[in-house]
Amino acid sequence: MPKTLFIHIGHYKTGTTALQIFFERSARLLKKSGFEYPDIWKHNSKHSAFAFSILRAAGVEKIMFDYRDPTPPRAMWGNLFDHIRASRCQNTLISSEEFMRIGQFPKATEILQTVMSERPSDLTVKAIVYLRDPGSHVASWHNQLIKMNFPVADLSAALDGDIEDIHYDYRRALEPWMTVLGRENVIIRPYIRDLDRPAALHHDLCQSVGIAAAEGDIQIERDPNPRFDDRVIELVRLMQNMKFPRATINAIRNQAVTYLNAQDAVRYGGDDGVGKARAQAQEALDWLSDLPDCALPLDAFAASLPTAPDPQNVNSDLLLGFVLSELIQLRQRVNNYNISELETRLAALEAKLGGKDQSPS
Repeated sequence: MPKTLFIHIGHYKTGTTALQIFFERSARLLKKSGFEYPDIWKHNSKHSAFAFSILRAAGVEKIMFDYRDPTPPRAMWGNLFDHIRASRCQNTLISSEEFMRIGQFPKATEILQTVMSERPSDLTVKAIVYLRDPGSHVASWHNQLIKMNFPVADLSAALDGDIEDIHYDYRRALEPWMTVLGRENVIIRPYIRDLDRPAALHHDLCQSVGIAAAEGDIQIERDPNPRFDDRVIELVRLMQNMKFPRATINAIRNQAVTYLNAQDAVRYGGDDGVGKARAQAQEALDWLSDLPDCALPLDAFAASLPTAPDPQNVNSDLLLGFVLSELIQLRQRVNNYNISELETRLAALEAKLGGKDQSPS
């Protein structure tokens, strides 16, 4: 019986973790449509070992998450092909965002070609990938690297080293898969993040590969891989690069988030003040323009109506405010110490210790 292997190859930061958890917990739903999400070489709900085996054989060492399994890729993929042959399901689905990195390394692409050339003749292999706009993608991946405690430069510098090309050069990421599998066998979908319909991404994937799923069949829990608040990410990155203990970093990050949330409650508690001010200012300028003896440069005035501050500057000022508040609180704690009392207690302790040193043993 002809069978199909669907490989969900990512991309990173496109809901892959949530999808993988859904696949793992929905065996009954998948089976109704003739799909299996197999346990073979699966760890933490994903099949990254299949990608890592290829990358390892290609000599890749960076961002391998301590992967040390010596199983060669041909043997590992051979296990999968044997499993598919024996399976009662017509379709098999595996998933890992690590598959995307194969396009970064020409040697890995060669190994993928070899592996796929050895698949059963009646097995069709299709890849499905989700992409988001490159700008938000690289920012989100930079956030993720910092979240993983990976030493990384600022975003501009990271794009020249720490962030691989496949995170913004989608041709490099996908062309190897199209070459190996055929363009018609690579399904490219836009990443969906719909707050009003949290399962939209899940339904899109199911529809794309042929899994029947009604609206109530997919229950979404909280985000399994939430990103750090972007406003504290630079603070966390700097502390990581200064080798601060992880516990210290987490404590300071939590304090910063609490501080920023408190500031947000004050800043965004009312109406849009800037919008209201702009409208009223423009109405006043229109009124002035009707005055016969008005000598004001009204066009210049109209080009300089009240505007909201740049969000990036606001966030930088807020973070600076947090750092200053921490320094002020630290200074207050130091100032509140009774230095004279501490000196007296220290002198008494030294005298006591000195007396013990002089006593006979």
